[in-house]
Formats: sequence, structure tokens, C-alpha cells
Amino acid sequence: MKQLVLALLISMLFVSCKSIKEPEYTGIKSFKVNKIDLKGIDATIDLGVKNPNPFGFSVYKSTFDVSVGGKLIGKAKSTKRVFINKNEEKNYTFHLKSSFEGLQLTDIMQMVSGGLKGNLQLNGKLKVGRFFIKKGFPVNLNERVKF
Repeated sequence: MKQLVLALLISMLFVSCKSIKEPEYTGIKSFKVNKIDLKGIDATIDLGVKNPNPFGFSVYKSTFDVSVGGKLIGKAKSTKRVFINKNEEKNYTFHLKSSFEGLQLTDIMQMVSGGLKGNLQLNGKLKVGRFFIKKGFPVNLNERVKF
């Protein structure tokens, strides 16, 4: 029995030692504001992701700087873990929450009224992993989206 457990642990160690290749981002497919008020924004973003790895992995809760039209609107946090399938290109939905901490009231009012226009920019580190291996990949997206 001990030998079986030891063999399982060793095989798991070798499998988990494989390095994770960086996923490719194929673009922001959609951006939907679920709720916006004076405190912050709750949004859903569909992001195209191509996984070049022969195994799937999870995207853990990550933090990003979000800008619209070059104006920083705050830090957004992904709220749910998302599983990325192996060797597949697919759109995945990420749920983001952000507070307007540090923004001036005029900027918040402009955003709530729909006055901010321009490209959506996401900058940060995407935390991914499988089993005991975790790695962060830089995210620098800048695309025009329809709000």
C-alpha cells in the first residue's frame, strides 16, 4: 500500500513539473456592464483564449488595471476561477468587479452617464495553474469595444 501511494506521488510530481506555456489572447469578444453605480462596476468580459498546452489549467482570481479611453478607472478583480481546456481556442467569460476608489466624482459621473469612450485596456497578471504548479502571465490588452 505504501509503495502504491509513493508511486502515485512520484508520478504526480513528474506530471506537475511540466511547464505551462503562455496562453494566447485572441481578443476581447464582448464586454457587458452588469451594474454600475457610484461605488464601482460589475462587468462580464468574453475573452478569446488559445491554450497551446496538452493539458487544461485553471485561471485563478487575478487583478487588472482597467482604463477606458486612456483614463484609469480602477483595479478590477476576476471573481471566479475559470478552467481553460487543453489544445483549444475558445471564448471564456470572466466576471470582473472594480471599485471607483481614487477617482474623482466628475469621472464617475461621466462613466455612469456613458460619456467615457475609447479603447478598453486591461493590464495585469493572469494567474494560472494546475495541481501544485502556478504561474503568472502578463496581460496587456487594448481594444475598442462596444459598451
